[in-house]
Amino acid sequence: MKKILLLLSNGFEMLEASPFTDIFGWNSIVGSKNIQIVTGGIHPELTCTFNFKVIPEINLSINKINVEDFSALVIPGGFGFKNFFTDIKSDIFKEIIQEFNNQNKPILGICTGVFALGEAGILENIPATTYLLDNERYFKQLQNFKAISLKKDIIIHKNIITSSGPKTAFDLAWILLETLSTKETVRKVKKEMGF
Repeated sequence: MKKILLLLSNGFEMLEASPFTDIFGWNSIVGSKNIQIVTGGIHPELTCTFNFKVIPEINLSINKINVEDFSALVIPGGFGFKNFFTDIKSDIFKEIIQEFNNQNKPILGICTGVFALGEAGILENIPATTYLLDNERYFKQLQNFKAISLKKDIIIHKNIITSSGPKTAFDLAWILLETLSTKETVRKVKKEMGF
């Protein structure tokens, strides 16, 4: 069984996480049936940006994971007023991201989730994108992490995939499903989900 770590912080954007839980959930019923989403966070309960409460399957403040047990890492973005940027600066987040990168496993940073990659120090000289519609502050932050900031919806660079916002989460989930299975599996899951 392949496993994906959905690394969640307080203030994460639900629409940037839910496509992964749904698509891989459907895949477990009608697709390859061999990929599992596992949620992890550094709190026993997380509050999403718009107040949904989520209990992560793994409380990473208590339980250490073995990155070798996982095939990919997904980090949804979020909003600062809900403490998103505090969690992504934690040593636990940084260590997990660095270990996934050391093992050359797919790492997906969605919207402001890309800043977790920057905090972990893995964006230097890497093309990356982030939220496109606010102002230049997010792209200046990418430059502070020494990333090559590009204003695109999705950027794939080796094992690192970054994207610009909630609308891209579905596309990234399909990309990851194809990476971990086949085009035929993606076609079948899309059909069964009504896409």
